Amino acid sequence: MLEDETSEAQSLGGASQRPAAMGFQPPVPQEDSDWEIRVTVQLSLLLQIILIFLGPVRKRSSHPIPQFAVWSCYLLADWVADLTLGLLLNNMGNIGGGGDSTSGGGPDANSGNSPIIFAFWTPFLLLHLGGPDTITAYSLEDNELWLRHLIGLLFELFSASVIFFCSLHGNPMIPATVLVFVVGIIKYGERTYSLYSASVDGFRNKILDDPEPGPNYAKLMTELDAKEKAGLVVEIAVANGEAKNAQMEAEQEDTTRLALTGKMSMEARAYEFFLIFRRLFVNLILSFKERRLSQAFFLHRTDLRVSQAFEVIEVELNFIYDMVYTKAAVTHRRVGWALRAVCSGCLVSALAIFFFLDKGRNDMKMKPVDIGITYALLLGGVALDAAALLMLLFSNRVKVAVERSRRFKWLERLIRTAWQWHPPHWSGKTSQLNLIGYCLDKPADDSPWRLKIADKLGIEEIIDDLLSIRRVPLSKHDIREGDRDEGENSLLRFIFDGLKKAATAPEMKEKEKIMEFCNCRGERALNRKRDEIAKALGNDDKGHAVIMDSVKKRDFDESLLMWHIATDLCLLSDEDQRLGPVTEDNKWRRLVGGTLSEYMLYLLIKQPDMLQATAGIGLLRYRDTCAEAQRFFGPVAAESWMTSEEGRRSEVHNSARKMLLSVNTSRKPVLVKGDRSKSVLFDACILAKELMKLDGEGFQWEVVTEVWGEMLTYAAGKCPGSSHMRQLSRGGELITLVGFLMAHMGLGDMYQIHEGDAKAKLIVVDQ
Repeated sequence: MLEDETSEAQSLGGASQRPAAMGFQPPVPQEDSDWEIRVTVQLSLLLQIILIFLGPVRKRSSHPIPQFAVWSCYLLADWVADLTLGLLLNNMGNIGGGGDSTSGGGPDANSGNSPIIFAFWTPFLLLHLGGPDTITAYSLEDNELWLRHLIGLLFELFSASVIFFCSLHGNPMIPATVLVFVVGIIKYGERTYSLYSASVDGFRNKILDDPEPGPNYAKLMTELDAKEKAGLVVEIAVANGEAKNAQMEAEQEDTTRLALTGKMSMEARAYEFFLIFRRLFVNLILSFKERRLSQAFFLHRTDLRVSQAFEVIEVELNFIYDMVYTKAAVTHRRVGWALRAVCSGCLVSALAIFFFLDKGRNDMKMKPVDIGITYALLLGGVALDAAALLMLLFSNRVKVAVERSRRFKWLERLIRTAWQWHPPHWSGKTSQLNLIGYCLDKPADDSPWRLKIADKLGIEEIIDDLLSIRRVPLSKHDIREGDRDEGENSLLRFIFDGLKKAATAPEMKEKEKIMEFCNCRGERALNRKRDEIAKALGNDDKGHAVIMDSVKKRDFDESLLMWHIATDLCLLSDEDQRLGPVTEDNKWRRLVGGTLSEYMLYLLIKQPDMLQATAGIGLLRYRDTCAEAQRFFGPVAAESWMTSEEGRRSEVHNSARKMLLSVNTSRKPVLVKGDRSKSVLFDACILAKELMKLDGEGFQWEVVTEVWGEMLTYAAGKCPGSSHMRQLSRGGELITLVGFLMAHMGLGDMYQIHEGDAKAKLIVVDQ
């Protein structure tokens, strides 16, 4: 007992006589977890490599699997880096002996010590938490959490600093560690600033002009009051309207001339519009001067092709994507280029220091696996920086900057040569959902086993997306020979021509007429063809009322559901040759009408936020309609999901259509069933039977496609900017292109500033 006390006292005395170590010493060394640290550090680097190349994929794909892959890597990257930092923090007392000078930094000195090189790995985790340039946020909501990331930066910087100071004694890698610390802080700071810039407040503050108080009203009225008190007769006169109109006409001519004759590349033109129309994403207004500039390009250029117009819109939306979801807010500025040079220089310097370091010295004695991991971190960091630099050099923003610059004009040809092929700016697909097909695949009484399992696991909606939604490339619509020869897309041409015809109408100079057009969801098209419809129906007022009321007196979601089912039933009538031989134009209109019908239903059910025009019960109507359809189809539905042969499934689909059309619909469903159920299944059958009577030379599909065109533009005009912005990271949507094209053609309520400031002055009247 006495010997134990004596030895304990000696040990305490010996400990007190040890020289003080540099830096902060933790009181109790932590348990070793070396291999966990090695594995997680490598995993963190691997996730960064995956993210830098996988990040841009999500703007080009709307399929759930790539989206899930990006989402998983995005979450795992931060989680693994935080986990590794936590393991290092938990093990900081063991790194290099925890500052104990009697035991070397090598593992042989003390079996409980971790390699000193672990302290050098710590700042790499800050670099990884900064993320690659190609993705800073997965969703819009991530940008609103920029303050949380700032606090996280401070906390993680503190944690990494603690680990570093615990290993100062005997650490030969201090200079290299400081260099990587600088890189990590810069990268994490860039991400935090990018998140703030893409938040609603940051985005709005960045693009707002200086406040405009207008003419000094108080000064003018004070002078007026003073002159009246002096006994003078004074009038307020506004500047001559003729001179003002002449000035406005001159400005309009200059604007049109610049838009028509200016030699600008497609990217430069898109960037010019991006600086104007990015305001729409934060619900700011535009002036009529900006409207004239945009209209001059999209409406008055005779050499503008439809594909070129939409490509300008696509590149413009790509600029928006970069501003919201990447580090473009930093990397494309001069300070961004300077920071990139600093980071690259620090990484190369740290690599050189480690390369010339004597790794076999007594205080190091590094294991081969640790040497390999360190080289991987350094070379991986340099490679990621080089890859990000290459992506930056061949980005649209750099192409625009080089085109505008005189010093770097020689780079323009090089970049354009390298850009002979460039990846698409969005998915280029429309998602399709067919109500009858969906109901046939989900019978009411006997659901497939896969759907029952999905329902139990709570992933039924994900399975529905994979099995029920078709994603059709827009290139499938190149049907008409003329469009194919010109390299145009028939669906996009149909949309562009319809909007251009409306925008160039003489009455569209008045705001009231513009809003009247934007609020039409089919009635405008039906009114234009009122006489032809009445003639085709044999002057049947009841039938004409059915068609008109379906778009005029119904809620938008109800009207959309009815026209979707009716369009599907009309396709059957065409396939049965009831309308005579199918012409090329009629075949094209059938395809366009069917595509827009299924696309609009997809938006209603899967992207309801984009259809703000609905009354909020669209999903309820859809569910009730599906329930009634599943009950009605019965055995036919069971036969559909039991077969995988495409031809047989098409036959079952046609049989279901014929069953619906065979039902006696002489009485309105609401009179028989009441109004508790919101199903519109048989209301749509009544509408379809009336549309089938429009059996002129393709007249039926002319009516159907124009109604769907108006429904699309109506929904696009009502869709908020935040919903458009959200979909840019999910492959993009056709409705976003349409909404932006409407804005560029001057169709919308975003143009509020018309005449500008009034020029008023005081005039003394002779008595």
